[in-house]
Amino acid sequence: MTQTNPSTSSNATPKGYWIVFATINEPSRFGNYTSVAGPLIAAQGGRVLARGDVADVVEGAVPGRPYLIEFPSYAAAQACFNSAGYQQAIALRADVAKFQIVIVEGFVPPASSPR
Repeated sequence: MTQTNPSTSSNATPKGYWIVFATINEPSRFGNYTSVAGPLIAAQGGRVLARGDVADVVEGAVPGRPYLIEFPSYAAAQACFNSAGYQQAIALRADVAKFQIVIVEGFVPPASSPR
């Protein structure tokens, strides 16, 4: 009996991602934002997959430290960003850091045909 891997099934819901580029101007005050935003993101199912402490830009330019945050779905990624709590967290970094955030839907490849 063959089991279907949900991550490659055509019925799988694509995950949602925040692609973030952060320029932190005042590291000493940035913790005010992260102490609020981190738990809010986690409560929405978000988890940080990559944080650009070590990164090599091999083509083009990157406007800050890159982060990749995964959510259970595209809708969850949007809901987290648009939540009242996260919008309040944004205010905590207004004069401390500049963010560029893109919310994208993950790609689920079509199930391979049986051999």
